[in-house]
Amino acid sequence: MLWDQTRWRLPAVFWLLVLWLALLPDSRAAQSAAAGVPVRLYFPNERLNPDHSDCSAVFPIERQLAQAQRAAPAQAALRQLLAGPTADERAAGYHSLFSPASADLLKRLRISGGTAYVDLADFRARLPGSSSSCGAAEFRAQIDQTLRQFSGISRVRYAIDGDPRLFHDWMGEPCGQANGYCNPRPFRVRTGR
Repeated sequence: MLWDQTRWRLPAVFWLLVLWLALLPDSRAAQSAAAGVPVRLYFPNERLNPDHSDCSAVFPIERQLAQAQRAAPAQAALRQLLAGPTADERAAGYHSLFSPASADLLKRLRISGGTAYVDLADFRARLPGSSSSCGAAEFRAQIDQTLRQFSGISRVRYAIDGDPRLFHDWMGEPCGQANGYCNPRPFRVRTGR
């Protein structure tokens, strides 16, 4: 069947415009790359949990990881969490045991077999409220929820200076199956992470 080619003939300017648009990078992808990688940090919020009836209630805040932090996003998110909420986030009701004074607590994060091994510097003098029943629930919920957003992390284990027994003694918890019997070996394994 023959069709009238003159009816489908479009000006060359139109075809140049179509070609130019096809070759442009997706502006949303370009903006996303410039903005960084979004991650969620979890903090308690006095407006969302006004009676503080659930000490483990934490709520997400979205932050952006810088381009350089993309290689280790879980570690970067945890470091931001340990620095606490920003002034704007505090004004929105978020609070935390963590603050700029605790920003340097992370010694090492290792992820293996679905478990994140969080080795912290000795924080007991800097975060004395973290061993109270409510403080311990907030402490753990903030870190657990922040790390569990990353695929491959389903469990979090803790140590102070490589010793899980120090952590669990401070939190008033016995060593048992739930915390790997306070086995320090996973915290001593050296990897690139």
